[in-house]
Amino acid sequence: MAEQQTPEILRLSLQDLVLRVKICRLGNIEQTLSEALDPPSSKNIRRAIDSLVDVKALTAAEALTPLGRQLARLPLDVFLGKLVLLGSIFHCLDGALTIAAILSSKSPFLTPIGARSQADLARLGYKRGKKVTSNLTLMLSNTVYSAYCAWRRVSSNNKAMEHQFCRKNFLSQVSLSNIEDLKAQLTTFLVDSGFLVLNDLEKKALNRVRVPSRQRQFVEIPDKYNFNNDNDLILNSVIAWSFYPKLLRRDGKGWRNAANNQSVSLHPTSVNKGSGQPPRWLSFYHIMQSSNKFYNAHETSPVEDFAIALACGDAEFKMYSGIIIIDGNRARFSVENWKIMLALKYLRMRLREIMSQSFRSPGRHPSPQQQVWLDIWEKIFFMESRDKH
Repeated sequence: MAEQQTPEILRLSLQDLVLRVKICRLGNIEQTLSEALDPPSSKNIRRAIDSLVDVKALTAAEALTPLGRQLARLPLDVFLGKLVLLGSIFHCLDGALTIAAILSSKSPFLTPIGARSQADLARLGYKRGKKVTSNLTLMLSNTVYSAYCAWRRVSSNNKAMEHQFCRKNFLSQVSLSNIEDLKAQLTTFLVDSGFLVLNDLEKKALNRVRVPSRQRQFVEIPDKYNFNNDNDLILNSVIAWSFYPKLLRRDGKGWRNAANNQSVSLHPTSVNKGSGQPPRWLSFYHIMQSSNKFYNAHETSPVEDFAIALACGDAEFKMYSGIIIIDGNRARFSVENWKIMLALKYLRMRLREIMSQSFRSPGRHPSPQQQVWLDIWEKIFFMESRDKH
């Protein structure tokens, strides 16, 4: 054991500390944190600031944005906080909440000694597209979501079968219960912040979930916040928009980190590894260096070109050459038809306006004109999703 406990300022997320400095109006970020008794390194402070600029929590001048104010109130990493907020805006809230809870908790998948191959097979059975639990095509973090959905359905319909189900599928009941408890807490935060508006019956149901009882109650998200939840294209796009610039670009048989062009591998247990025709782009939650010095991406999900062009980073539309460039050159796309390019440009602008309004005034309904743009967006995604099936 360490002789002294690590100072709290070094244990807390630096992104959280930076947001607190801005919320409390303590002045220059780097100067304020460098004056602490156990200051973080200036390099790490700079990384945290740049990360918050990328996620749009801070402006380039390091001013707090409306999104940054909302993220500061959530008990989550900023990328997961953004996922939850965008899930409410784009009506796939159950998936967003559950994935945020999953990535903030211990994985429910177990790997007993001597049963690794059976456990891996059980996990692969929950990959999206297998139609095991829903019509979603889930990937790595979403594979856990698929397993969670199956556990929830079994527990709701036949409590006596829960233990047998978890044992057969190498799942931890404790971890799944913790995910559900955190999901209930996050739902309450959304209600308190105004992003989720519930009627009296829905509030009573949420309160019952939070009170311990012998009969487990599950969080029920109202349909008006969840009608896009079964569209894998929408959910994966919202994940990518939230995690950006955590984006992998396919490079031959391998992958490169779009943010720094670093060569990256998928984690050996990833359900995306060696899964038929790989997508061109994958979003990811984090990268870790393995014992053999390779960098492995964890919690990956596929995302389409047009989805990246619609809501990731700052885009430059070069109409004459038919090129869309995201953040300098992190991503670039060629569009042959200038009408499609113009439509993407205007749809992107309108979606940005809708998101900005939601961050400034949570719970405020879109204007009639904004609703028209949301309807267009949904039609495009549903048509693309239908074509892929």
